[in-house]
Amino acid sequence: MKKAVVRLVITGNPGVGKHTSAQIVARELKAEIIDINRVALDNGAVLEKTGKGIEIDTKKASKIVASMLNKKKKSSFVIVGHLAPYVVKPAGIDMVAVLRRSPRKLEESLLERKYIQEKINENVSAEILGISLYDSIKAFGKRKVAEFDTSGKTPEQTAEEIVATVQKEKPRRSGSVDWLAVISEEEVQRYFAY
Repeated sequence: MKKAVVRLVITGNPGVGKHTSAQIVARELKAEIIDINRVALDNGAVLEKTGKGIEIDTKKASKIVASMLNKKKKSSFVIVGHLAPYVVKPAGIDMVAVLRRSPRKLEESLLERKYIQEKINENVSAEILGISLYDSIKAFGKRKVAEFDTSGKTPEQTAEEIVATVQKEKPRRSGSVDWLAVISEEEVQRYFAY
């Protein structure tokens, strides 16, 4: 039996477990990983490096990624990066996995990575508002998007859910995560104070 070609995007805010889960998913699907940040760095699509991180030229990165994918029409791949909705074109993509993490767990993850408080608040508030999910649905269409809550799960458990969903063993679901319903007013004030 011929192996199915899978073209998957894994996106979400920094700190939700994209890269770790993507490595496991890629191994399981026998797919190549295309890391948007790595592609940008390796191909001169970085506008600026600051103490807050790197700023990627999304137009240039989009052209580079499109060229790479054009050469891989018969290959399975997993594209990973928080900028996927702004860099990857929807044509030919089978599924977009948007990873989510509870604001408290996300804050812990970003603190471990030594993010400055301004970037922590920026990313946690974006997670609360569901920006990655919204932008992914806008870019790829609701039919291609599936949402995965990584809170309290190992990367292996998250990867297993993604693989089962991309292989249509589980239904695609999106819009089921609502962090505003579980955080306090004090947390809203703190996370949005930047």
